[in-house]
Amino acid sequence: MDVQAIRQLIIQVKEQEAQSRHLQKLISDQIEQLHRTIELPEDNACETLLSFTMDYIDHVPDFLEALNEASRQVGVHHVISPFLDIVEENFMADTISDQLISGLDLLLDKAYFAHRLIEEVNDQYHVKTGSTLIPTNMTWANLIVHSILGEDFANELDVIVGRTVDQMMRSQPIFNEEKFRTLIHDHSAEEWIRIWSRWNCLSNNLGIELKFTASA
Repeated sequence: MDVQAIRQLIIQVKEQEAQSRHLQKLISDQIEQLHRTIELPEDNACETLLSFTMDYIDHVPDFLEALNEASRQVGVHHVISPFLDIVEENFMADTISDQLISGLDLLLDKAYFAHRLIEEVNDQYHVKTGSTLIPTNMTWANLIVHSILGEDFANELDVIVGRTVDQMMRSQPIFNEEKFRTLIHDHSAEEWIRIWSRWNCLSNNLGIELKFTASA
């Protein structure tokens, strides 16, 4: 997995964003609608949300790197790596074609796909084993970005994520129920959490003081 290539792409698109301001325009256009579902500060609401979304995008390579390294240390890399490969392929897809990514708004789509796919893997793992694969919670951050992207488009991405994870788990022998139980037995959950806690602060730096209102 080439995490550095993802980081380099983000840097490149940030430079383009400074000129095009595509992401800033997306947030500005939707800020009033978002106020109905997200509790934003009275002052600098747009700037706060823009900073949040940029951190959300920046978080992707750090999150993938943490997952990759932690899974290798515990011995479950063969479980995690297929999903990391899917995230990398999706994130880098447009750089291979003639379509050049021109704004952070497009990387926000890709970042949402990445975080939602990992969240879905975590949920499916919990259903199968009763244990948490990734002891960190991106739910609030994902819900906020879901609102920014818009209900229809974000729901389409959610469907793609759900189908992708379901197909992967059906096709890979390691996700057989008995093999999962053996995996849990052979690898201490406490050890996994201890190793992962070195990176667990990542999700706490995303500005998640942005809270959904009770009515939402």
